[in-house]
Amino acid sequence: MKILIADDNNVERLILFKVLEQEGHEVVQAQTGQQAIDFFFEHNPSLVFLDVLMPDIDGYEVASAIKSGEQQRWVPIIFLTSLTDAYDLAKCIDCGGDDFVSKPINRIIIKAKVDAFSRIAKLYETIEQQKSEIQFHNDHLVQEQEAAKKIFNNIAHRGCLAADNIHYHLSPMSIFNGDLMLAAEPPMGGMRLMLADFTGHGLPAAIGAMPTSEIFYGMTKKGFAIPDVMTEMNTRLHSVLPRGVFCCVVIADIDTLDERITIWNAGAPQAYVIDTQTNNIEQVHSSHLPLGVQSPQRFKVEPQVFRFSKQHKLLAVTDGIIESINPEGEMFGEEKMLDYIKDNITLDNLCDGLVNEVVEFTNDADQGDDLSLLEVAFPHHHLEQPDLDEDQAHAQTGTLDSQLSLCLRGRSLGRFDPIPLLLQTLLECRELTPHRSRIFTILSELYNNALEHGVLGLDSGIKSGSEGFAKYYQLRTEGLMMLNEGFVEVNVDHKPLTDGGEIIFNFRDSGKGFEFEKIIASGSKHLSGRGLPLLMNLCESIEHFDNGTHIRAVYRWHAKEHEE
Repeated sequence: MKILIADDNNVERLILFKVLEQEGHEVVQAQTGQQAIDFFFEHNPSLVFLDVLMPDIDGYEVASAIKSGEQQRWVPIIFLTSLTDAYDLAKCIDCGGDDFVSKPINRIIIKAKVDAFSRIAKLYETIEQQKSEIQFHNDHLVQEQEAAKKIFNNIAHRGCLAADNIHYHLSPMSIFNGDLMLAAEPPMGGMRLMLADFTGHGLPAAIGAMPTSEIFYGMTKKGFAIPDVMTEMNTRLHSVLPRGVFCCVVIADIDTLDERITIWNAGAPQAYVIDTQTNNIEQVHSSHLPLGVQSPQRFKVEPQVFRFSKQHKLLAVTDGIIESINPEGEMFGEEKMLDYIKDNITLDNLCDGLVNEVVEFTNDADQGDDLSLLEVAFPHHHLEQPDLDEDQAHAQTGTLDSQLSLCLRGRSLGRFDPIPLLLQTLLECRELTPHRSRIFTILSELYNNALEHGVLGLDSGIKSGSEGFAKYYQLRTEGLMMLNEGFVEVNVDHKPLTDGGEIIFNFRDSGKGFEFEKIIASGSKHLSGRGLPLLMNLCESIEHFDNGTHIRAVYRWHAKEHEE
């Protein structure tokens, strides 16, 4: 071990030098305080013996200079002193010393001190080496997590969250977020949104987000309804998540055509449908266990339906917002949140305002959970046909010359949605990709007309006001659950033309029919009956037969209408 001795007394310094040298140590001698400081940084000793009283700089200042210097290793300092006052001895420790030895020098004590501090120094070196290794592995882990987070975000957070009608806040506790926020445009336009909260936070909570986001975007693109998406999502999560891990979720479909919003809440804090003109606030409470808890056989989805127009907003949060704690241990809570919404109901950006309210409430304390908040206004409905990219323009024709037939009877009408199947089959003809929204709209309107007004005999006039909307869709749900007879027959004939193609839709149902001309004349002026006027705008022709139980619609598309 290399040892530095700093003592202005030549005799005592030489005695200590001989003792240490005989023990096999390499010794560096300094006669003054300044020389001790210079030799320390020049020779890098592993131990320092330091006299308290020296003529130029005393031992206290030398110890302070050594300890304050830039060095990565720990070097113990043992004071050599003839002082006996407790205050002076305590000052040796306060200024950076680690121990002291009383003069005159005792060989046995010196050897014991050196051996003891040698063991401590080796232990310290081992700790520092382990610390460096841990830091290296931690840095490597952080780099891997950052790369994984980038991949995760590309998969989970694609979609239309950047739309003008959306405000949101995502504040994870760690690199990965246990909260998941998704938004996509279904084929018919409008918007589908989902706010999910997995148990816990960090990487374990984010693992379930991968299959969840894939199911959400994949099934939304194909036109599947909320019950189908949630059923598939629950089946997947129930099979992959460990016991005790689950997903609380709020999912909503905004239908801009019918000006309604369909919401399902499973285990999440209540969501809010806000009317900024009437100041009315509809609270959407959880009506189901979180995803991943129930087996597929017991799982059931029954969404709620509300009016939703340009004067409405949807607000949803995760429990990290509700359960935020202030320094006094008080929880932010749903009551405080509802009071804030009522007091600021006309605020353009409730999301940022609520986040600031939570930060002020918690006094900027450390987060206890991931914090997420989603605010959505009425989106712009569109049926525009996107430009056809080069790959699609030269794709194979697929189902260009084909005919599809399907007949659903009795209970199948309440358990199976044929629209995604029909849409995906038609879209095997790649030239139809830019027409996805229009075709989906035509299929949906014709099928829902046959099912709701034909088989179930529901009157669209019920949908007047918020209560009417809720009543209509409650009657629809109840009717489908009890349905044991009736049918809807679908026939889709896709024919090629010289400049594109023609799709002929034939829908027949077992209902009593309806007054076609009356609905066409009044539909555009009321909340109900707007589907047929829309179909007339989209289709080349609309015809009705057998007192309205048979509808034929013709849609024509042109292959070159998007080429420049």
